[in-house]
Amino acid sequence: MTKESMPKIGGPRKTVEFQRPTVEVEGHPLSEGFPLHKVQLEVQTGSDKGKTETFEKPVIRLGADPLCDLVMTDPTVSRMHAEIRRKGDHFELIDLDSTNGTFFDGERIKSVELAPGDGFQVGRSLVAFSVTTEQIAVPVTDRTRYGSIIGQSQALREIFSILDRVAPSDLSVVIEGETGSGKELIAAAIHEHSSRASKPFVVFDCSAFPPTLLESELFGHEKGAFSGASQRHRGVFERADGGTIFFDELGEMDIEFQAKFLRVLETGDVRRVGGESSFTVDVRVVAATNRDLEDLVKERKFRQDLYYRLAKVRFNLPPLRDRPEDIPLLADHFLNILAGEENARPLMTEDALRTLQAYAWPGNIRQLRNVIEKAVAMCRGGAITAEYLRKELNFAGFPSQQPRTESVALPAEPQQTLGLSANGRLVTVGTEIEDSEGEPIAFRDAKDTLVDKFERIYLENLLERNKQNVSATARDAQIDRRHLYRLLKKHGLMADD
Repeated sequence: MTKESMPKIGGPRKTVEFQRPTVEVEGHPLSEGFPLHKVQLEVQTGSDKGKTETFEKPVIRLGADPLCDLVMTDPTVSRMHAEIRRKGDHFELIDLDSTNGTFFDGERIKSVELAPGDGFQVGRSLVAFSVTTEQIAVPVTDRTRYGSIIGQSQALREIFSILDRVAPSDLSVVIEGETGSGKELIAAAIHEHSSRASKPFVVFDCSAFPPTLLESELFGHEKGAFSGASQRHRGVFERADGGTIFFDELGEMDIEFQAKFLRVLETGDVRRVGGESSFTVDVRVVAATNRDLEDLVKERKFRQDLYYRLAKVRFNLPPLRDRPEDIPLLADHFLNILAGEENARPLMTEDALRTLQAYAWPGNIRQLRNVIEKAVAMCRGGAITAEYLRKELNFAGFPSQQPRTESVALPAEPQQTLGLSANGRLVTVGTEIEDSEGEPIAFRDAKDTLVDKFERIYLENLLERNKQNVSATARDAQIDRRHLYRLLKKHGLMADD
């Protein structure tokens, strides 16, 4: 189906050129290839002298047990003697409570960071450690599903290819994308396809807690640490030990707290609020944001060192409006789920499907599911039609006054554009390209001004429609209530709950 044949819903729909997802791995664009790190271990003394093996695994075990990766015949080596674990771009040598110990620089160790060229001793055998890195091409996968994520668009299949490489590693990942686009599903899929899958997957919303509570929520607190601390509280890091933490809305984390957060990520050492000693945790971090972290770094609202620590792999998850070819699979998936709940799968007409593909979906996948769920309930026993969907989508504030087969002309004035009010009216918002002195306004500044104007007009109209009720306004706007509060505060709008 071509763009020209799609029905027009919601007045003029901006044509968006398809953009490949922005992907960086360890600071380099994916177009340069995926960095594949290979660990080489060479036994230099003992009964296994000369044995050399190369590994691409995130965890390499050494010992006498046949299940080990590097199997050794040295009688002083325990069955499960030691392991080398990759943590981001670092490697750690860990003794597994061996009988005769693991030694580094002549000292018996429990764990130590390894660098290429280092040597260490297990039992009486000296082992040399080296790392090679090569850039390998990443072919686009044919799969249309990864975990709970579904799609057949080029953009999504490229992301699936990336996840195939990234998930088994311990690399930290930053996912950028709009609210409702499926960032948490990707984080869960990364965890499910990693060596940590049997361990906890803990979700933490950085926007849900004020700065004063962040330390207690993340690190925990001891009984009596502060007024109201009636018992010990295990923080997010402690609960997720061995597994993965998904930090949602990372861009909202308080700048003053970020130094403490970074310290824990770098050392793995956590101390509960009110505690006297620290303990070590082993977690993988996946983070998501609907804001541009690089912009926040430039604005000094996000620490640069924390950004580099987290963004080992960074990619942008395109909004649903930029990948309409994913909508048929998603709609079919949601209908199957809802049919299981309702014991009857309704038919969706082809015209109805085209209607879904033509819509801009400001609420992304979350909004699509809500619309289909309501359609299943309302069209019980019958087909879901384009006529029903157009009425439903119009109710959400996107009028459909133009015939589906007609194009809609853009405004004639180059310095004016049209926005949509919450009650479905088109409103004119001025877009100045020069300042008061006749100097050109930068694109970013002009865009920010226009977005601010649109947000204020939209919220004023929606609040008026809902008689200043915040909960009802958040439901109609299909955004989280906490996010709505921030927008209301930003624009100085008063509302009742």
